[in-house]
Amino acid sequence: MQGSLGNAMATVRNPLSSFIITIVAALGLTLLVAALIRIIFLFFLPAFSGAFEMQLILLSFSFVGVGAAAGRFSIIGSMGFVGSLVGGFFATFLFQMLLFPTDWMILLSLFWGALIGLGGLLTGKLGLRRIDRALSSMPQARKCQRCGAKVGLTAQKCWSCRAFLPPV
Repeated sequence: MQGSLGNAMATVRNPLSSFIITIVAALGLTLLVAALIRIIFLFFLPAFSGAFEMQLILLSFSFVGVGAAAGRFSIIGSMGFVGSLVGGFFATFLFQMLLFPTDWMILLSLFWGALIGLGGLLTGKLGLRRIDRALSSMPQARKCQRCGAKVGLTAQKCWSCRAFLPPV
C-alpha cells in the first residue's frame, strides 16, 4: 500500500537548487547559442560576417528562447527571471570579453541578460501549476474530533490534545 502511494506522489524540488540550476542552464545555453550564431555568421554566411546589427538582432531573439528554456528549471516566475538574468548576464559578458569584444560590452550584456530574464519569467510561472498539481495529488490531512487540530492520515493520537483518533 505504501509503495503504490509513494509512486503516485509528485516530487517538489528545493527552491534553492532550482535557482542554481536555472542560473547554470542560462549560462550554458547562452554561451552555446552565442557561439553557434557567431560561427554561422563567420563560416556559413561570410557576406554577412561584418553585419554587426544582424548578429545583434538574431542574438536578441534567440536569447529570449534561451531564457524560456532556462526558466523551465525554476519553480516560480520571479526565480526564473532572476536566475536567467544572472546566468545570461555573466555568459554574455564572458562571451563578449573573450570572442566578441565591443565598446558596448556592459550595456549589451545587461540588455541581453534582461531579454534572457524575460524569457525565464515567461516560462517560470508555469512551475506554479506543477506545484499545485503535486499538492493536489498528495493526501489531505484529517482533523481531530476533540480539538479540531489537523493531523496526518496515519496518526493514531492527536499531537495537540493527545486524544486517540479513530482508524481510517
